[in-house]
Amino acid sequence: MSFRKRSEPLIPNRGLNRGNPLVPGRAPLGGRAPPGAPIGQIPQVAKPKKPDTIDIVAENPGVRPSAANSEPTVSTGTADLDKIMLHQGLPLGSTLLIEESGTTDFSSVLLRAFATQGIMHNRIEKDKVHSHVIVVGAPQTWANNLPGEYKGSSKEQKKARIASDSSKVSVLNMADKDLKIAWRYGLKQQNVPEENQTNSTFEHYNTQFDITLRLVPGPNPQEMSFVPLLSDFRAIISQIKSIVESQIRNLPAKVVRVVMPNFLNPSLYPPQASASTFIIPLFHSLRSLVKQFPQNLALVASLPLDLYPREGVVTTFFEQLADGVVQLEPFNRDLEQLIEKAYKNEPSKVQHGFVHVIKVPVLSAKGYMMIRNGEFAFKNGRKRFEIEEWGIPVEDEAGEEDKQTTKSIDF
Repeated sequence: MSFRKRSEPLIPNRGLNRGNPLVPGRAPLGGRAPPGAPIGQIPQVAKPKKPDTIDIVAENPGVRPSAANSEPTVSTGTADLDKIMLHQGLPLGSTLLIEESGTTDFSSVLLRAFATQGIMHNRIEKDKVHSHVIVVGAPQTWANNLPGEYKGSSKEQKKARIASDSSKVSVLNMADKDLKIAWRYGLKQQNVPEENQTNSTFEHYNTQFDITLRLVPGPNPQEMSFVPLLSDFRAIISQIKSIVESQIRNLPAKVVRVVMPNFLNPSLYPPQASASTFIIPLFHSLRSLVKQFPQNLALVASLPLDLYPREGVVTTFFEQLADGVVQLEPFNRDLEQLIEKAYKNEPSKVQHGFVHVIKVPVLSAKGYMMIRNGEFAFKNGRKRFEIEEWGIPVEDEAGEEDKQTTKSIDF
């Protein structure tokens, strides 16, 4: 043991620290800083640069930043579903499971809108294909019922035709036009508010569809592929992966949408597909494949809860693996009759069931409580699928005769 005076500086032993690696931001023990380094600091070792990632938001008109975390996001084809997902869509590299209880098939409307939205992005530019759709398990006739683009009501379509005809330059309508007033209106059209300018940045992101119309022309092989069900789930995954790789090879910014309608429905899936040794590895491999292409792939599947209840092991496993889970629960008969009676004079307001949000992509994985049961309701209207906030309808039992009085109210 050695003793020293308080005024004597401590000189460390230089030999004790030979061979010790440099600690970033700290001088080596018993050593000197390299020449040229700032006093008290050691220059940080340059980290290897990551490969340049593709700015898919700028190159693909069907992709926009998420409203929650700015991740690249694609539309589900249903504007109301995009809103309740809190991202204004489905983030790329995510899976969405749409569960439906009862014997209805409302989920097919959402899946067809998801597929059609990708096809509509291909028709923005003639020479570029920005999206591709892969349908798993369904026959090719599934594409015959894709919805068409909403063109407005009959009055709106008539006004649009009149406006287009009047805008054409001809001998008949040139005399009726006041060029001075048209010039003034032209100046007003240029002064677009800033809010409208920001909304028009992603004008092709979402399309409103009309479920009473059909997509014309239908999808071609470059826009949609079909993967049949095979006895080995590895062969299914291999086919999907080969299609994805071939699609993004020439266009890295292309988005591939995977659609699985009526997942595990006996009308589409063979009996051996219900075995746990098939469905669990299949869904797990699909999720791994989506995570392998985080900027190009998104998956949406529908699951009938009457065949696979939420309390079962299979559905619980699917919900744990899926990034987002939404449940459609049609109203029971008593509630349905109450709503129809309350809105007997306004049939367009009649709703058909609840929408339960169980998981939201990315946010639920970070620990946020995203469960919202009974807060939203859906209605499959004449033109489109709508989701709105749920409110208990008030039934007005008093008739017109009860509202009238025979007493005099003169004072």
